[in-house]
Amino acid sequence: MAEKWTGKTDGTPFMQRTLVGLLRKTDVRVGYGLMAMMLPFYMLSRPSAVIVQYRYFRDRHHYSRCKAIGGALRNFYAFGQVVIDRFAAHAGKTFSFEIENRNLFYDLVTEERGFIVLSSHLGNFEMAGYELSTPLKKMNVVLYAGDTEVVMENRRRMLAPHNIHLIPLQKDLSHVFEINTALSNGEIVAMPADRRVGESKTVSVPVLGKEAKLPLGAFALAVTRDEIVRVVFVMKEKWDSYHIYIKPLPITDEGTMRERITELAKRYGELLTEMAQKYPTQLFNYYDFWSDETWI
Repeated sequence: MAEKWTGKTDGTPFMQRTLVGLLRKTDVRVGYGLMAMMLPFYMLSRPSAVIVQYRYFRDRHHYSRCKAIGGALRNFYAFGQVVIDRFAAHAGKTFSFEIENRNLFYDLVTEERGFIVLSSHLGNFEMAGYELSTPLKKMNVVLYAGDTEVVMENRRRMLAPHNIHLIPLQKDLSHVFEINTALSNGEIVAMPADRRVGESKTVSVPVLGKEAKLPLGAFALAVTRDEIVRVVFVMKEKWDSYHIYIKPLPITDEGTMRERITELAKRYGELLTEMAQKYPTQLFNYYDFWSDETWI
């Protein structure tokens, strides 16, 4: 059994502040180089995460043993890059973005009603905040509350000028009130739909050929409120560029409430599968995503 994974950004607050300071003065590729030198030691210190990634490529993508080892190495390096990119953005660095189906997002911005954006831990969704934000409609981003003070502080500082408000997940469920209020006010709510954060209610759908338990909350919210839903994937293409995919996620009118919620989750699982097949090294779950356990 792998050790409990927390979803928290690695490094002490001092190290994270130092990295931001370094990236203010140097090219982001310097950060990649430093990260690459430390990567073998990082992987050696987390053998269970390495095994999880190896099994992911072997079982879900049906790679050979050698190819699965290479896939795990590329995955850890890709994860290091997106983490560096986040700190680089905190340091004021900019990246270029290509947006697919731009109109599916911006056509909703001028409407009075709000809408839901479902994200995942495939790619680097945080970077979407710097490109998809608009002064016409506030975006409320639901995120894990347990990250370091430095990371949360930098996120708030960088995203606030982009008309983005952060809603940390709280144990007392106060975030649910904020989410409903934002949607009632005609705002955007962006939230991950692939990772259980202490949530007991789940819905099982196929992802990459095997049943995975997704958190019920995001899908139930969309169906019970009859909200418009978009799925956004932000995938790294080159060292200085990202490709943003915006996908519609229609809600069916047929069946019971539970059946409609399950169908919506199933369609999300199909999109997640499609993108994971296209970008296999950018799925950043370092625990058994297909297990029954809640990991953070």
